[in-house]
Amino acid sequence: MTGQTFMAYWLGYNEGGPSLEATPASVGVVALAFAVNAPSDQGDTITLDFLTSKHSAAEIRAGAKALQARGVKVLMSINGRPDWDGHPGGWGNLDPQTYAANVKAIVIDDWGLDGVDLDNEDRSYTPDDNFVQVIAALRAALGPDALLTVPVYLGIKRDAYLAKARDDISFIATMAYWKTVPQQQALFADYAGLVGPEKVAIGVADAANAGQNTAFSDLAPLASWNPAGTSKAGIMLWNLNAAPPAETAEWCAEIAANLS
Repeated sequence: MTGQTFMAYWLGYNEGGPSLEATPASVGVVALAFAVNAPSDQGDTITLDFLTSKHSAAEIRAGAKALQARGVKVLMSINGRPDWDGHPGGWGNLDPQTYAANVKAIVIDDWGLDGVDLDNEDRSYTPDDNFVQVIAALRAALGPDALLTVPVYLGIKRDAYLAKARDDISFIATMAYWKTVPQQQALFADYAGLVGPEKVAIGVADAANAGQNTAFSDLAPLASWNPAGTSKAGIMLWNLNAAPPAETAEWCAEIAANLS
């Protein structure tokens, strides 16, 4: 395996399943899903209520520290959730500096994590310059070494903002898990045109994501494939703790054996 990243999500809202400490050794980046942008009447910040709905904050924090102790980078994945309990939150119209300062205070200063993942997939919102400024403010607040990742799949017209934010983003990960290998490669090429191929990872999902899952037989071709003359960012797996542990271990082993 080369320097490509193997990233995976761990779901705090999933009851039971393997602990964070049970993450296979091949996974280099784990994103905790999901913190949620607070309702607009609570200010430009995030809440951890959803992340900690099935696993306590103490359990998740301890698991994150255990992963970091063995060299794994742990991120806080933040979901926009555009209408939460009737109070719009979402990604639009955030004050970039206020939001970035609040996120840093929680994710870096309090939890001691390694960065953020911005799960901006609200179909009703087309990211504009405000979101570009949010990303820039987060990069400035978190520092140059923090990871800042973005899962994508809604198309390059909707996600055209990435071309302006590319320098502040560590990498993006496609999440059209159900696509065939040629279709995945075509989507990769579209997004590579916005941020560069070396900043695009390919997302896959196991059978726990029924109806939107990747075929197991596609894992090796996707993990081993690289665009001509360069390298992709890596592979992203959704997710670590919904499928039976033996299945998750099998998927991680297959990805790690072929990632190149």
